[in-house]
Amino acid sequence: MTGAKAFAPIAAAAIAAFWATAAQAQFGYYQLPKNDFVWNWGNVEKTGAKFEDFTVNGGEGGFNCELKGKLWGASHLTAGDLHQLEDQLRARIDFIYASSNTMNELDRNGDLQWARLACAKPEPKQLTSEEKADREQKAREKMQREIDRRRAHQQPTE
Repeated sequence: MTGAKAFAPIAAAAIAAFWATAAQAQFGYYQLPKNDFVWNWGNVEKTGAKFEDFTVNGGEGGFNCELKGKLWGASHLTAGDLHQLEDQLRARIDFIYASSNTMNELDRNGDLQWARLACAKPEPKQLTSEEKADREQKAREKMQREIDRRRAHQQPTE
């Protein structure tokens, strides 16, 4: 079988699994960590994780993530298959979930030498006291405009 023909059944199974679990992902059947995290597949430390075959950036749940990995030389996946896989992962709103499932599948099939998913949750910007006061003032002004609008609407017309 050629690389594309061999990849088709795996891709179809992976896509079906993703769609079957998408509803679970949307309705919170899994829970993401609360802080930055790194998940590894294979033996990242032993390989040194220096030269990767694929890199995908994405996000989910406020996390910014980078997925990197390397396939075994005997992997049946072609460069085109890898690009297609990267594009599919990039398009996912449940990037962490999809990346995890994909790496588990590649690992089970004996294609994955190593992979690392590193996710960071950016800290919210700390406002200065001036910025806080400005926001509060704008909120008070907006609230007063709304009160004035409602009063004007409630007054009987003569």
